[in-house]
Amino acid sequence: MTVRTLQRLEAGNDVSLDTLSRLGKASGVPVRDLFMEAPESEYGKAVSALSETEARSFSDAARIAWRHIALAVALFVTSPIPVVLLIAGADAGVIPTSVEVAIAIGLGALFLVAAAGAVHLVRASSTFSPFPLIRQKRLSSSFGAQQWAESLEETNGRQRGTSLAVAVGLWLISPLPVIVAALLEPSQWQGLWIAGGVTFFLLVVAAGTFAVLQAAWSRYAAEKLTASAA
Repeated sequence: MTVRTLQRLEAGNDVSLDTLSRLGKASGVPVRDLFMEAPESEYGKAVSALSETEARSFSDAARIAWRHIALAVALFVTSPIPVVLLIAGADAGVIPTSVEVAIAIGLGALFLVAAAGAVHLVRASSTFSPFPLIRQKRLSSSFGAQQWAESLEETNGRQRGTSLAVAVGLWLISPLPVIVAALLEPSQWQGLWIAGGVTFFLLVVAAGTFAVLQAAWSRYAAEKLTASAA
């Protein structure tokens, strides 16, 4: 063993396995003892299992986050309504302004509604931020967490089915006012009737979408929790 080799070891530089073998042989120490073993940290212990309390906390966060997501999508769907109504009103003379001004005001309202939807998406993301490991399915679940995940499906399955049925019914009737307005005799108010039908269509579609997405949180949470247990 040369002085230069010892200096390299003291400086923390890499050495060959053969050098380590000769060093261990000279000092009477097994080679495996010369390798540093990373100690188990508290973080490492924390990611090994998911307790029932953590599962319940994640479920509550999922319920809140999916409500924000549902509101965001509903706002995005309804955001064109101001444009449609203002243009139709200005064109029919109900609103004392030009169509160009109505378009500008409507677009401004559209962007405001869309911005409100974006805020809800940001809130949904921040609600999930304390649970990155669960969302990435990197945790194993305890028995209590597994039982809680299964109970979510049993408890909320009927509500989710009802929400889907209501949404489908709403989606089916949503285009009816537009169809009826288009079939009316041409008049100066036909544009307003069509705009009202489009407004009804967007509102009903948004309501159905909100109902479906708001009820989706339980399946999402159960899927993440049971996947963590695999």
